[in-house]
Formats: sequence, structure tokens, C-alpha cells
Amino acid sequence: MATSPGLNTGTLPALLADVAARFGPREALVAARGRRTYADLAALSAQVGRAFVARGVGKGARVGVLLPNSPEWIAIAFGAWSCGAVVVPISTLYRPRELAHALTLADVTHLVAVRGFLKHDYVQRLDEVAPGIGAAPIRHPAVPALREVIWLGGGDRLDLTPLLAAGAGVGEEWPALLAATVSPTDPATIVFTSGSTADPKGVVHTHAALTAAAEDVAATLGLDADDRTWGYLPFFFTGGLVAVGLATLTRGGAVVLQETFDAGETLRLLDAERVTVFFAWPHQAEALIAHPAFASTTLRLEKGVGANSRWAATLYPPDHHAVGTFGMTETAPLCTAWPWNAPLELRAGSHGPPTGAKEIRIVDPERGTPLPPGAEGELCVRGPTLFSHYLRHARAECVDADGFFHTGDLGRVDERGALHFVGRLKDVIKSAGANVAAAEVEAVLREHPAVGAAHVVGVPDAARGESVAAFVVLAREVPTDELLAHCRARLASYKVPRRVWVRTDAELPLKGSGKVDKTRLRDEAARLGLR
Repeated sequence: MATSPGLNTGTLPALLADVAARFGPREALVAARGRRTYADLAALSAQVGRAFVARGVGKGARVGVLLPNSPEWIAIAFGAWSCGAVVVPISTLYRPRELAHALTLADVTHLVAVRGFLKHDYVQRLDEVAPGIGAAPIRHPAVPALREVIWLGGGDRLDLTPLLAAGAGVGEEWPALLAATVSPTDPATIVFTSGSTADPKGVVHTHAALTAAAEDVAATLGLDADDRTWGYLPFFFTGGLVAVGLATLTRGGAVVLQETFDAGETLRLLDAERVTVFFAWPHQAEALIAHPAFASTTLRLEKGVGANSRWAATLYPPDHHAVGTFGMTETAPLCTAWPWNAPLELRAGSHGPPTGAKEIRIVDPERGTPLPPGAEGELCVRGPTLFSHYLRHARAECVDADGFFHTGDLGRVDERGALHFVGRLKDVIKSAGANVAAAEVEAVLREHPAVGAAHVVGVPDAARGESVAAFVVLAREVPTDELLAHCRARLASYKVPRRVWVRTDAELPLKGSGKVDKTRLRDEAARLGLR
């Protein structure tokens, strides 16, 4: 890989220098706020880097980013990385308590933020964390490391003037000088997990892990410079930042950004921008298919994820190259998948073998001993894209003696070495001595045409220990007795829900990541009981 003189390969500044040199005039980032070529991105990132230098941001500093998906988000990240700083993506969904936790756990020194997004008022939320936090210099015991909040201007296009103005007097050579000191083993990001049972953990990834992960995703999906990837997945996830953003940029493609999801507008965007690579949550894919404009929209989607989903055959053409994947924040994010050029029956039939140089093993959850092919147990993984450690935890606390991370996920590996994901270990319901995987029951419920989403939990049962219960979101009205009959025809009796409660999407409790909070659903099920 060709890089600028003095830059260490395997770092994110080197990655940007390489793609800017190879793909300079090509579109890199497309958004309603504007379009940026690779040359634009490199130039803007250098400006941001000088602005950070002026603010004293150097190696090891922690730069928080609280912005919706935009070209500026990526430029700010690369500008921080060029200074040797660690980028801390902050969820735009965070409430004050979650913001306080992220800022203090990660020791964020500089926060780049918009004042508001959708219905979220970040000025007010930060003021709840620490009154007066928006004024510089900051010295507040609630956020002891934070020195400055840099509020960007609003309008149709993010105004970086409040950030860039400080760098006017800094020599152009400074970001490159600092970037030359960045090592592949230096930390690059701290990404927060969803935090289902406790406060979110800070997952630390190095430059080497993120550059390897980007290449891993690009190779698995078969990305090239002609690809255009729909970029809705938020950049505060590794799925958005790495799998969508960095992977596409690694190959010279374009990321077509969308800040908020609207099925009709998304269909228009996919068509108008000739998008070829698709990443989405399952409910979004199904919303696109259900939209009245879907049948008349010209889609060019041929790569992406979801090959093993029920919507893939409708959204993708018959000869598509989409893959079925399994991943997590700790693997940044891809862990397993059959590659894009594998036969469709493999890509759609499982979550695939480990990608790149990763290794997986299935172990007994209690003893930690390896299990043979076909046996269900806890999934463990190691490899070059694995996270370094959890923030404020030693690496030895995060991986076992062999370097394997114990994921807390239940699965099995078949004779081909492909993973079949069963569910979270904590989502295994123990009913009268038998184990019930919540994911299996959820999959059966979703097979019913009236069910849009299903979330299965255990509910305390004096006789059985736990019994199975479900919260469902319906696409159309249907008696719950019909749903239970549907389950009885497909599941062993002990797996059939004893209770089914109907909810709307708005009534489901969410975590800071936007995912459904099963801990709160379990609490609700316990309150409602089996009667």
C-alpha cells in the first residue's frame, strides 16, 4: 500500500493518505449536506487536524464526536487520528446519564457536537450533566477530563467554522508530523457497547485492528471502487463506522449518507444515487419492501448483508452477492460470513466461517472446554480485528489464556466450519430443566405474516423456574391465540410462549444504541406475570 513518506502502514492516517492518492477526484461521501471527493476529505481532515493541534490535542487525547452521520463526522475522525488522538463516538440517542457515563469513562478531553438533532437538545442534556459545561474552559468535577465543547454551526450543512478557526495560525506540516508518530498498536477508538445489564463498556480498538477490519469487510463483501454503500447505520456503531464507512473508503467506493430513516425517502435515495451495497436493521429492510413505492423503484442492490434473512429474496436480485454475517462491537464488527462469491446456498444457509485471519471455537459455557462440531456452546473468537481491551480493564480480564474472547453468545459450528448462531447465553430460558433459545422462538414468531418483530424473554414461573413469554409488534391485527397456534405447530411444547403481549414500536424500551432493551422487557414480563 502506497502511503505518504513517514506514515506507518496499518494506521488510519496512512489509510487516508493512500486512498486520497489513488482515488482523489472520485466521490467518497455523499450527503444532503454536500458531496466530498477523496481529495476533499483529505484536505478537510488536514484542516481539522491543524485545528486540533491549536487546541493542544495530541497523542492519547480523547476526542468525543456527537454528530449525526455526515461527511464532517468522518473528516473530524481522521483529523483527530492524524494528531494521534483517540476518537470516542457518542450515540446521538444518549440521555444525560448515558452522556455523563461516556464522557467520564472515556476521559473525553474535547467534545465536538451539534446543539441538537431531531428532538434531542444536547445543550440541555450536557447542562444536566454539569451546569455551564458548554462554556470554555471547562473545570467541572462531574466531567473532570473535559476541557472544551466545540459546538458546530447548524443549517443545511454542518458549519465547521467554530472548529477550524483555531487552526488558522498552525503550520500545514503539523498534522503530518504528528501522524508520523502514530503506531498501528496505538488506540484509535473507544466504542460503547449497548449495555443491556450494566452501564455500557468502552471497547478499545487499535489502528491496526480497524484497518484490518475495514479490509476484512471489503474483501468479504467484494467491494470495489464502483460500489456505492447506503450509509444509514450510525457512525457511533462499529457497523456504521467500520463496516459501512472505512470498508467502503478502503476500496475507493462512495458512502451515500442518510441521517434519518424514512422508507420512501430511502427508496428514492437508493435509486437516485445508484446504491449497490446495503446495510440495515431487519425492520428497515422490511419497511422498504412494504412501502407503496417499492414495486416501482429501480434498485441496483447486489452486495451487502442479510442473505440469510427472510427479506433478502425480495430486496436483492436472484444473482445477488449479499452475505449472511455474525459480528459484534468487539470484533469491529465482522466475525463470520461466507464470502460474496460463495454459492448462495452457503451464504444464505448459515452465518459462515470466520473471516480473514480470525479463529472461532465453541466451548462448554461452564467449564470452558472446547466442544466438537455440531455441539451447542459459547462462541469464542480471536484474531487481528479483536478489540484490545475494555476501558479500565486489563487485557487479561477480557480474553482467556489462549487469547480468545468469550462472547456470551450461544452457537454451534458445522462440519464446514460455519457458525450457526443460536442466541445470547443470557437469552437462554431455563424452563423445567430444559434450555429454550429465545432467538429460535423469535424466528418462529417472525415467520407469521402478521408479526413485524418479536422479542422473547423468560418470565418467573413458580412451577417451572421460568416460562417463555413474548412481546410482538404486529404488521396487522391478529388474535394472540393464532400466534400461539402457529408456535405449537412448529415448536416443542416447552418452547411455546405461555403469554404473548402486543406492543407498538414506540412502546418497546430501547437502549442507548437504539436496540430493544431486553432487560427492561424481562422486568415488565415479571410484573405482568403469567396470568
